[in-house]
Amino acid sequence: MTSLMPRAKLALAAWLETHTDFRLPTDAKDLPSALNALNNYPAAISYSEQFWRLKRYFIRTLMAVFVVSFILGFLAVPSAFATHQSSQINIFWLLLVLLGFHGLNLLIWSITVLSSRKKTMGHKGALLSVLLFLNRKIGQFTQVDPHVSQAFLHWQCPPRANVWLVSGVSHGAWASYLFAGWLMTLLLLLTNQVDFVWETTLLSDQAFLSLTQSLSSIPQWFGLALPNHLDILASRVDLVSQTASTRQHWANFLLASIMLYGVLPRLLLAGLCWGLYQWQRARLPLSSTEEIIQNRYQHKETQIKHIVDAPMSSPSNSATTVTDDQGALSPAALSGHWALFEWSDATPELLAQAASITLLNSRDQQAQFLTSADAAPVYVVVNGAQSPDRGTRRFFTEASKSYPSLTLVIAGEKTAPFTDDWRHLAADLQLSSTPLAHWE
Repeated sequence: MTSLMPRAKLALAAWLETHTDFRLPTDAKDLPSALNALNNYPAAISYSEQFWRLKRYFIRTLMAVFVVSFILGFLAVPSAFATHQSSQINIFWLLLVLLGFHGLNLLIWSITVLSSRKKTMGHKGALLSVLLFLNRKIGQFTQVDPHVSQAFLHWQCPPRANVWLVSGVSHGAWASYLFAGWLMTLLLLLTNQVDFVWETTLLSDQAFLSLTQSLSSIPQWFGLALPNHLDILASRVDLVSQTASTRQHWANFLLASIMLYGVLPRLLLAGLCWGLYQWQRARLPLSSTEEIIQNRYQHKETQIKHIVDAPMSSPSNSATTVTDDQGALSPAALSGHWALFEWSDATPELLAQAASITLLNSRDQQAQFLTSADAAPVYVVVNGAQSPDRGTRRFFTEASKSYPSLTLVIAGEKTAPFTDDWRHLAADLQLSSTPLAHWE
């Protein structure tokens, strides 16, 4: 399996922590180490493997769209070249068939993009909706977790970049269609002799002269032999003969027009739109859950813990000092049952006399704690330097049901960045909360 980019892993982890019981290990030394848990869980097919499979299916779906467009381009040209017994082809009707719908689609796309710039750019479009539907169906048949599929779509198709993704796919499909048409046109011109003619009832000869000369302006830069004034006048439908040079000039004109006005603009626009799509995705801000995860491990990387011996005093005096400073924890509480939630530091020295200390770092430890219900007072220590997320809220919601006398003890300095968040969480869940005394 090819490893995922760090941003993709972070987005996947954030989605799973928000919508499932999955939690990154809190004892990891840094964010990359924590994200490696996605490579190993679940044991059957890891989340990273499932995510990578969806990306591979998504790319294959796009390739299928381009292949189908290529085949349609091959099939469209022979019918436009149908000459019956006259071996004559109306050159401008042929250009209209090959490039008319392309030009109309390009005009509609330009208007749509300009109008969507004034809006939120959050719509997916019909083409993208079909691609995402196929991707979800393929994911179901390959036993991909629905939450992983949702995380992939959330990461692959962010609303602000959708317009460029749809545009890139559309231009790429049109480029495939037109290039196949160009190849088939070249093949037919190599194996058939046709006379290129034009005819009109309403327009004048001068109108066709001006149109042909206008379309020939760009191909002339490449030194191609194109129809001149005499070739154009000699190609009226009512004239019987056409010289070989005139036929060759019209063939050059036809091939150059398809390539320069069809294939190349679509390729350039496809590259531009894919570049803007990648640029928009790279500029997307982190979600709130992604910021919480990032801050959780950045704090571990940057903060240096110093443990200094406490002043010489009896345990009872130390406990009394704590109680007096905070006005919340009694000496009896310090000898009760304690738990350390997502704890990666040393065990606080103040808990040396605790009856029991339970670590709640892994999912299994947390699940076992929830199943061991007890009416006795339980004190759960949390780190005020780490922000509570939705997974934390779910855990303490269940813990409050299993432990009616649960108290949330917030460790760290009074100025810890997330102390107020923990207090709000306790208030929302109607839990008792108190700060743990400073320990060094």
